[in-house]
Amino acid sequence: MSQERLEGEHARLGSTPVGRQGSPTALPRWLAAIIIGAIAVASLAALLWPALPFNRQFAGPTGANAPDFEYNAPGGSVLRLSDHRGRVVVVNFWATWCLPCRQEMPALQRVASGESDVVFLEVDLQESGDRARSFMDQLGLDRLRPILDTDGATTRRFGVLTLPSTFFVDRGGVIRHLELGGPLSDEQIRLGIAKAR
Repeated sequence: MSQERLEGEHARLGSTPVGRQGSPTALPRWLAAIIIGAIAVASLAALLWPALPFNRQFAGPTGANAPDFEYNAPGGSVLRLSDHRGRVVVVNFWATWCLPCRQEMPALQRVASGESDVVFLEVDLQESGDRARSFMDQLGLDRLRPILDTDGATTRRFGVLTLPSTFFVDRGGVIRHLELGGPLSDEQIRLGIAKAR
């Protein structure tokens, strides 16, 4: 089939002719429409995320009340975030598979060692207790309290979309500072605590 006839066939079918090296010269319209549609759906989902029914208690921006949650304390007792009213609380969402989370743990440990009046709660996302404890023990993280969020409910209530995410909660239970991503430095952690005091 001659080049002229091939190009005429492409024009008749509404497709893009292929160049001499086998690569398309333009993006097909149907593919462009799919890409634009996917971007529109993702944008809409990002805007509506806080209003979704399962996310009604989304932590919201700084100045909002931190969602209350229960966790098992060492020794078997059940505690709630609200049990720490009167103290500044650092709520850090993390997972052992998250590299920035792993990198910031030593900084959290160092700051926690010098801040005896601050509670550090490390909410581990959907992992086993053995895995989280093993990780904490390997790094000697004895000042941080690992909390298991095996079903992801606490993570969703806080509206966490990225790991690590760290919330600095004041003595009255209000979020005063939020850090998304990481790893955080000692100075960033101290700044968050200062804003929550």
